[in-house]
Amino acid sequence: MLKEHLQRKREQHIHQEEKLEQMKCTIQNTEEEIEQLEYALSEMEHMENTDRAPRVVPNDKVKEAFAYFCRVFDYLQHRFGVSFHYKLVCKILFSRYKFRSRSRIPGREYLGFATVLTYFKRERVMVNAGHLEY
Repeated sequence: MLKEHLQRKREQHIHQEEKLEQMKCTIQNTEEEIEQLEYALSEMEHMENTDRAPRVVPNDKVKEAFAYFCRVFDYLQHRFGVSFHYKLVCKILFSRYKFRSRSRIPGREYLGFATVLTYFKRERVMVNAGHLEY
């Protein structure tokens, strides 16, 4: 009976240590995300304060632009050894650039955020499939 109790406590301790490690990783990820959000917010506020209009990317250059953004994104992650949150990157891109769509319908002449996110994700898959070297 005492041996069984000791064994359960050891198993409980191992399980608690695993949960603690998972929690440490979660905390670190949250801290990194907070830093990235603070930086993004300061950059977006800076852009608003300078009254610079977003750059317009013509429809025929959208694919090239996203290929470039993805290469830079991967390079920076590799260089700094940090995992950036791509949705946050897309929000910054969306606030800084206007990507012309094929549509000529008023109110739809630029790509929406969901489409920008889709372009970025699609291009990331293509870039990562090519295994680019730094």
